[in-house]
Amino acid sequence: MHMANELLSLPVAGTTLVIAGSLLGAICKKAGKIISADKIALMGIMGAFIFAAQMVNFQLPGMPGTSGHMIGAILMAILLGPHAAAIVISSVVIIQCLIFQDGGLLALGCNIINMAIAPSYIGYYVYKLIVGKSGSSLRIYIGTVLGAILAMEIGAIFVPIQTALSGVLVVPFKTFLFTMLGVHLIVGIAEGLITVAVLGYLQQVRPSVIMDSLPGKARLSRNMVLATFAIFAVVLGAGISLFASSMPDGLEWSYCDRPNQPEFSGYISNEDSTVSAVEEFQSSYSLMPDYSKRVAQDSTSQASAGWTSFAGVIGSFLTMAAIWFSAWLIRRSTPLNAVTA
Repeated sequence: MHMANELLSLPVAGTTLVIAGSLLGAICKKAGKIISADKIALMGIMGAFIFAAQMVNFQLPGMPGTSGHMIGAILMAILLGPHAAAIVISSVVIIQCLIFQDGGLLALGCNIINMAIAPSYIGYYVYKLIVGKSGSSLRIYIGTVLGAILAMEIGAIFVPIQTALSGVLVVPFKTFLFTMLGVHLIVGIAEGLITVAVLGYLQQVRPSVIMDSLPGKARLSRNMVLATFAIFAVVLGAGISLFASSMPDGLEWSYCDRPNQPEFSGYISNEDSTVSAVEEFQSSYSLMPDYSKRVAQDSTSQASAGWTSFAGVIGSFLTMAAIWFSAWLIRRSTPLNAVTA
């Protein structure tokens, strides 16, 4: 659900970037009181895992022309709490934008709000509301799926609003809104089920890793659990990503690209020359656009699949490093007596 530059006007892009930056600043201040050394390690490894997992687009059931991928906000919120989750997913989004041109430079503020901040908090509080004080496995899994669905739908609602405020919609607002909600309902269900699978694994091997510990017996050490997720990140980024669906994701399908509907007319018209210039700038200077080797625009050659694998590994590493460095700075700026495990 990464928004492209063409979806926004400059005023909306600038405003949302300021809002996202301000919110992240406030979140970092709160997170400094809860980030321990153990949590920094978990944040980095899980950030790498989420980066790799987002590279794996899966075809949506009943919709052969489109695909989706998990965002990971609800998983991170359940594992780490909403403050740390927002920081982790924001780091993923920033690395994707700046290094791999996944999401527009102008849309960075929107993507942080839509994919990181709003889903982390809204999904988490829905999850906590359903789980309540019982902590039963059934409630946990129901809360996870419903939290994932609502988190995904909130982001899907924000996109049409931001686009409409930008004045680039050429169809009624409701048309774009209901299309986004319908497509991302399916993606949200899929994300919920994936998150349940990950939580089920943790419940079997190390339930105490989860912030609100699940019932279960520890079978692996904490370090071993971190090692398994590092391995999962490599397998997803370097291997499984090669088999990801090539169909446009839910957002692209909703407004501009429907391979199975060649007569489809796009929902967006943005003729701002500055937006075009920013898009050209981002295309020219992204190190690995579209998770592959940079090739000349007039070249007919294509990069090998090995470059996708390399992008998955290097992107996971950069995400992990960025999160560790950010968390270290946040913790370092917080008085020691304010930090809790």
